[in-house]
Amino acid sequence: MFERFTKPARSVVVGAQEEARGLRHDRIGTEHLLLSVLRHPEEPGAATLERLGVTAETCRAAVAALVTRDTDALGPEDAEALKALGIDLEEVRRRTEESFGPGALDGPAAAPRDKPRRLLPLGRRREEGIETGHMPFESRAKKALELSLREALALKDRAIGVEHVVLGLLRSNDRITLALFERLGIDPSPVRDLVLADRRAAA
Repeated sequence: MFERFTKPARSVVVGAQEEARGLRHDRIGTEHLLLSVLRHPEEPGAATLERLGVTAETCRAAVAALVTRDTDALGPEDAEALKALGIDLEEVRRRTEESFGPGALDGPAAAPRDKPRRLLPLGRRREEGIETGHMPFESRAKKALELSLREALALKDRAIGVEHVVLGLLRSNDRITLALFERLGIDPSPVRDLVLADRRAAA
C-alpha cells in the first residue's frame, strides 16, 4: 500500500515515527499521525485543520492532556477529591521525595518525571532515551491508514495524499482518537465535509 502514497503522505507516515520517538512512546498511534499531518499545513486536509485552529502546538497540548487522564497516575480531579478528604497529594509527593528521592512514587517502571507520560494503549513506558530502528504501529493507526486507502479509492484518486490520511483519521472511531478530536474541538463529520470541499477547490 505504501507505494500508493504521495511523497507528502509518505513523509507523514515517516514523521509519525519521529513524533512517537520525540514523545518517548514505543508505538505509533493516530495521535502521532495527526501530529505529523500538521507538519504539512500547505497540503489539503492539513490546511483545513489549521484553518480550524488545529496546529502542532494545540495538538501536542491535547495529547499531553490525554496522557494525564489516561495514565495510572492520579489526575487533577483525583487530587481535588483527595483534598476534600484532607489529603494534599502534592504535599504527600513532596514529603515522599524528600525522604526517598525524586520520582519515588513513580515506581520502578515509571519514566523520570521530566519525561512526558504516555498513553496506556501505546505499550510500555521507556526508561532510557529514545530507541532507534523499527517502531510498530498501533492497530488504530493501521486502521486509519487502511481507511485512507479506502477514501482514495472511493474518490477515484490514483494516489493516497495527505487529505486521504486526514479523512482516514476523521473516520477513526477508537476511544483515543475520538477523545483527541474532542479536546481539539473537532467534530469529525462536518470537518470531513470541509476537507472534501477544500480538496475539490484545490483540484
